[in-house]
Amino acid sequence: MIFRRPLTRRRKRGLRHPSIPAALALAAAFSLLPALAVPSAFAASAPDVPTVQQLAAMRADAAAVQAQLSAGAKKLDAARAKLAQLQAKASAANAAAAKLDAKLADLRREIGQFAGDLYENPMPDVTTRLLSDVDIQQSVQGAALLKFANASRTEALRQVAVDGQQAKVLRATAAQNVAAAAALQKSMSQQVKALQDTATKAAARLQAAEAAYQKEQARLAAERAAKAKAARDAAARAAAARRAEALARNLAVAPANCSVRGRYPSGAWGGYANGLIPASDLCGIIGGGMLRPDAAVAFNRMTQAYARAFGRPLCINAAYRPYADQVRLFRLEPSFAAVPGTSNHGWGLAVDLGCGVQNYGSPQYRWMTQHAGTYGFVHPAWAVRNPFEPWHWEFGHPGGSGGT
Repeated sequence: MIFRRPLTRRRKRGLRHPSIPAALALAAAFSLLPALAVPSAFAASAPDVPTVQQLAAMRADAAAVQAQLSAGAKKLDAARAKLAQLQAKASAANAAAAKLDAKLADLRREIGQFAGDLYENPMPDVTTRLLSDVDIQQSVQGAALLKFANASRTEALRQVAVDGQQAKVLRATAAQNVAAAAALQKSMSQQVKALQDTATKAAARLQAAEAAYQKEQARLAAERAAKAKAARDAAARAAAARRAEALARNLAVAPANCSVRGRYPSGAWGGYANGLIPASDLCGIIGGGMLRPDAAVAFNRMTQAYARAFGRPLCINAAYRPYADQVRLFRLEPSFAAVPGTSNHGWGLAVDLGCGVQNYGSPQYRWMTQHAGTYGFVHPAWAVRNPFEPWHWEFGHPGGSGGT
């Protein structure tokens, strides 16, 4: 009988591989929200003109959707990495199963050899040989060899059964891991796609809402501007009306006794002395003061024309000046005031003007130089030289000494 080299005793090794519950737990760990809910601000169509609060809520919800999308993308990347790991483990399990198949083939060959040995050399012959009168040492060795041969056959048969079952488990686990990983990736891809669609719609609605809000704000600003302009225009019209009313009051020709009675002499008139003309023979002028009747009528016409150009009548600082006032002024400013009894103010023929006319070269002064002659008023030559008095204007320039 020929005995093959005894088989080495094989210990059952547990192969590391993810179980089915572990794969399902992995899918649950990497899943996104159970159901994607559209944020509150996007639950319905965006309002035609959102309020500031609604716009703020839509912006916050759009940011939340974007954050969910970012988180979902990261989880999808992790799921893909895990899929690669599961596929690698599945490949390793398939490779281990292939090795077990090869080992099973060897075991089957050995079992076949055992069967052939038993067929060629049945066990009873071996027992007879052991009990025959041969060398006892050889018999002992043969008995031990027989015992070991039987044990090897038993181990080989057990290992065939164990390895075959383990190969089935490995292949089933590999297939389940691949299926779980594929389902996980599909679920993750669907949820990320849903998030992408939600984010796109949210961004579109937010953009439309912001455009509507900006348009409404522009309309409101234009409306406010139009109202403000209307208010300014109304205020301007009211102010113009008040100015016109005030101007009309200021331009009202006061004394009815301002009729011109014939021609007046260039010097003394009415038999009165300079500065001693009674008020009953003088006429009031617009702006206050009195002048000789013909000078008063001309001045009122001139100040009305001036008011049409500047919106207000001429300002009167002095007109007819009584003799006593001339004396007092001469005492105060002898270099500017005329000698009492010689001033054209005492004849009611001179005015001292303000409100800009007193400033040489001003628009008001230039208007007087261009238009005063039309109404009989002139700026006497002496008032341009010494003393320089741009405010002093006289009617007809009848003569008289220099000075105001």
